[in-house]
Amino acid sequence: MIRKMILHAVVSIAIMLFVFVASPKAFAGDTDSARNYLSTIVSCLSTIFALSISITLVAIQLTATRYTHRVLDLFIKFPYNISLALFYLVTIIQSLFLLSRITDPIHQTLPSYLQPQMNADIVLVIMCFGILILYMISIMQMLKPERIIAAIEQEFLFAIRKGHERDALTKVEQICDIAKRAAVDLDSTTGMIALQTLHDIVTKGTKETRNSVTNQFIEIATIAAKEREAGMLNAVLSNLKELGKDALAQGRIQDARDVVHALERIVRTGLIGQQLFHFIEATVASLYGLAESALEIDRSTDYTDHILFAQRTFAAICAIGQEVVVRETAGCAYVGRAILADRFGSLCQAHLRHDQDKGREGTWRLIEEYLSLAKMMMEQAHLRDLAPVTLWLKEAQNAGDHLQEMGELLMLVVMLLASLASYTGRTDIEQFIFRVLHTHYALQTETLEMLLLRESLLQPLFDYIDVSVQLEKTLDNWRALCPTAG
Repeated sequence: MIRKMILHAVVSIAIMLFVFVASPKAFAGDTDSARNYLSTIVSCLSTIFALSISITLVAIQLTATRYTHRVLDLFIKFPYNISLALFYLVTIIQSLFLLSRITDPIHQTLPSYLQPQMNADIVLVIMCFGILILYMISIMQMLKPERIIAAIEQEFLFAIRKGHERDALTKVEQICDIAKRAAVDLDSTTGMIALQTLHDIVTKGTKETRNSVTNQFIEIATIAAKEREAGMLNAVLSNLKELGKDALAQGRIQDARDVVHALERIVRTGLIGQQLFHFIEATVASLYGLAESALEIDRSTDYTDHILFAQRTFAAICAIGQEVVVRETAGCAYVGRAILADRFGSLCQAHLRHDQDKGREGTWRLIEEYLSLAKMMMEQAHLRDLAPVTLWLKEAQNAGDHLQEMGELLMLVVMLLASLASYTGRTDIEQFIFRVLHTHYALQTETLEMLLLRESLLQPLFDYIDVSVQLEKTLDNWRALCPTAG
């Protein structure tokens, strides 16, 4: 920016010197005409210069109030200010100087030594009006929100190159402020530009700037949800999803965890309770996608971090599901359709491929979260809310293209779902599960024995009662309701 200001000053001075040296003959009046002309020009240019600066400052202030106070800093560094000031000040001073040198009586021929300077003065006046028009056009262009955002982005990149972390974070906050105000004003165009810039900043910044942008996305999305600014809300969710995928692809697990935390916060604080199921469903789908992406990355190193990431991501999904069940009128139907059905099956199968722990303890942690959410849902769900779950279990068993361990796991999930239904007093759900799935699953004594091996893990689901008694009761009910099953 300093270089541009110096360049404008040098070019302006060079043009004015050329005007003084090579101005064409433009003035043919006498001394009286020269005095009147010069007096008028001094007064006129002084007024125009003052008014133009005043009007510009008012426009700057209004723009700063709407977008960011950084507009004033951008105006101060605006290189066209140098050109405008030089041309007007030099022309005004030149006119005053000439006015003081005209000492001849009125209606006398202008002295020859003053003629070139008068010619130059007229050319400079014409150029002042032309420069003012260009200056106003440039100011209007500078005050466009996309130009403001682009200028702040350039300052951010400069701070990153120089290693000025604090300055870079300040620029991030300024762009975030513009996005927030755009959401409040329902200015989707400006908001989308700011969000795209923030996404670009993440790819060029440091860990601190990435973390700052991720946290700021939470506030922007919350405001957009409150104001029903659907375009910006969708853009925030999409950007976070892309940031999470990029972080996983580059091995930045902590950045991916920050993204998961941000998505969870957005849903729990900004979306739930406002009947924004479309965005909740999109967010849950993104979280499932991130968890599956972590397990699908082809790496020769240890998968421990990726498995743990998938488990924590599913825990965040279940936390969202619990909030939805409690606070949304149609929460149970949503949870059954979007969380407890097909996507869980895909995640669980992907998890099994990399879960090499003895006893598949990592996969069972997923099952625990799943069953905890299912138990909470069953306490107030209608039978139709369970239809997507039973349909998934039926189709998964029919497909037969999953791992052998997955087939066994599905069997155990069926029995545990029925047991939890019985335990929560929802015998209607238990019977519904049996009648829908009895031709696809065969619950036997071996199934009971496999579950009892994990009795300590299952006790929290049944409030630490004797799990074996509840499971045996479920098996007896299965045999009573479906005597020909299996």
